[in-house]
Amino acid sequence: MRLDDMVTVTCTDTDKTEKGKVVRLGRDRADIMIGPAVISFRMTKPGLYVGNLHGLEFTMKTG
Repeated sequence: MRLDDMVTVTCTDTDKTEKGKVVRLGRDRADIMIGPAVISFRMTKPGLYVGNLHGLEFTMKTG
């Protein structure tokens, strides 16, 4: 995963998926922009990121 890559983000509460753009990367974190919102994700397992926004949980898988 690199900056400006497009990734698929899934809301675990609604089972909906959206495309997002990687706007910031850290060692075990990534910030993904979906529309005007930016969701901060933390790596919980290799290749699995989890984030929260407005009381909803989101996941993103890489690799």
